[in-house]
Amino acid sequence: MPVESPARPGDDGAGVPEALSHHWVGLNPVWTVEQIDKTPQHYGLVSDGVRFVAMRKEIKGGARGELTGYDGATGKRLWQRELAWSGSSAPVAEDETMVVALGDEVDNRIEVPAEFVALDTTTGEERWRAKVRQRALMTSHLFLPAPAQGAILDGVFYYADGAKLYGRDLVTGKVRHQRTSKTHLAVAGPVAAGDRLVILVRPDPFRHQENLDGNVRSAAVLSKTLTPVHQLDLPKGTEATQVTSGGDIAVVSEGGGTNRHMWGIDAHTGKLLWNQPLGKSQFVGPPVGNVLPLVDSSRNHEQQFVGHDLLTGRKLWKLAPRQAENRVDRSRAMGVADGTLFGLGHGVEIVDPSTGKITFAAQFTPRGGGLVTAAGGRIVIYNHDGLMGFD
Repeated sequence: MPVESPARPGDDGAGVPEALSHHWVGLNPVWTVEQIDKTPQHYGLVSDGVRFVAMRKEIKGGARGELTGYDGATGKRLWQRELAWSGSSAPVAEDETMVVALGDEVDNRIEVPAEFVALDTTTGEERWRAKVRQRALMTSHLFLPAPAQGAILDGVFYYADGAKLYGRDLVTGKVRHQRTSKTHLAVAGPVAAGDRLVILVRPDPFRHQENLDGNVRSAAVLSKTLTPVHQLDLPKGTEATQVTSGGDIAVVSEGGGTNRHMWGIDAHTGKLLWNQPLGKSQFVGPPVGNVLPLVDSSRNHEQQFVGHDLLTGRKLWKLAPRQAENRVDRSRAMGVADGTLFGLGHGVEIVDPSTGKITFAAQFTPRGGGLVTAAGGRIVIYNHDGLMGFD
């Protein structure tokens, strides 16, 4: 049940995210694809807007990942194939094309290169492949979807390979843009922020440069042609490992260390908008509208959500951990799809991002976990029991 919900403008107009067309206030089951796994699995889910692709791979053993394409409106299976998906990287999709990272993300040796592969989402047929020798690894956390290792912007797929950045035509794979840095390596990203690209970089330890501090990481902002536009240096010694975006605003965050922080950056102007500390057990989720949601497991390792204003970094609300008789039923994963913030686990919740209040809650399946996307006018949820489509 979608409703209209325009995003509010920023106080100063800086980095205003695009207005949401609507958000969901309730869910009605329409179709189900049963898939009960007896062994622990990695799961992935991506949508091009009409179709979606569900991915799974057994956690133990060397099994290849299984990718299955579906029609979002009906849940009808379109195709299935196996690929060497590692299980911990999220794909991206647009214009009947998906791109997924292949290869072991732990082993980055030059003699064992990884790959990106592009597939037709309607048939599963391969469009193109590109080898990557030094991929920027995006960190993932148990209660958040794994970040993608590349970004799509105006029909081009952008990704990092050590000191190199590439922009390939999404459909043909032809290199349209390329840039090599003489001083820095990619740490995370790129992500699209408005009409710019933002990537987290660090100095290359094997290239000594005068007046370049090797302990300073930076958020680099580039144009669609990979021309540098801005570079914002983070405090010395910061071990920032993740970057996400909402509209023109990029959020860089530090996944570890003793003084964890997150920074809001206006990709249009390159200015630092805000700087906020992160709790020991807090992790930044994907922005929704003007809200930056965090997963916080500091309370007895039970997940609560914390909402921050994306434009100012100010904390807006806190959603307490789920109440349940059994401890395992209290687990809550975070998902964002079609302008809506979801709490997933044993059941599904819809959270109002402006207030942090639960507007809808139901238990459709007995087992927890889950990923969420939107396809064919439906909300699609993928968990241990399979796939469900809702309107």
